[in-house]
Amino acid sequence: MVTELSCPGYVIDDAQRIIELKPNETAQFVFTNSKLPDLLLKKISSDGSPLEGVSFRLAKIADGSRYLDRTTNGRGEILWEGLEPGVYSLLETATVDDHIRDLKEYHVELFPGKTSTITLENNKRSNLYVMKNDADTGEPVPHTVFTVRAADGQMRYDFTIANISNVPLSEFYWHDRVPTDAARATVLTTGTY
Repeated sequence: MVTELSCPGYVIDDAQRIIELKPNETAQFVFTNSKLPDLLLKKISSDGSPLEGVSFRLAKIADGSRYLDRTTNGRGEILWEGLEPGVYSLLETATVDDHIRDLKEYHVELFPGKTSTITLENNKRSNLYVMKNDADTGEPVPHTVFTVRAADGQMRYDFTIANISNVPLSEFYWHDRVPTDAARATVLTTGTY
């Protein structure tokens, strides 16, 4: 009986073969192996540019106790080489400051002899520009106090603006604490810049 025990860089052929040896004859059997699969992750921004410095955790689902943490390079890529075939969980653990972390867990199936590629995109954080202007003159109203709260109601920022303030936000609303009969916000600009 012949059993393959190891073959670095290749998937083990775990089938056992029975070979009959006869006098004055050479017995031969060929084991065919496929290379271990690789996984290439490409991380891009919503504008299509590569994102360097985004961290991921890769874990084989059948054995979730072992995992591989890596961070994207200057091309926005991570290459995991020589993995066992099977289904893997891929989770983003950290992203760059001006982007929103992707909270979705992805499942990727890896096949012997193949490099699987997954491309994932991160959205940029929104910016909020608050400008308080006098309704009659259009001039900025200095020393106006605002409260910015998260959509779930938790307090995030209290700030006073002299003329213009740039506060990075995502899914926020604003509340003007100055009485509307004293001054009125006439311009509120939001967007991704």
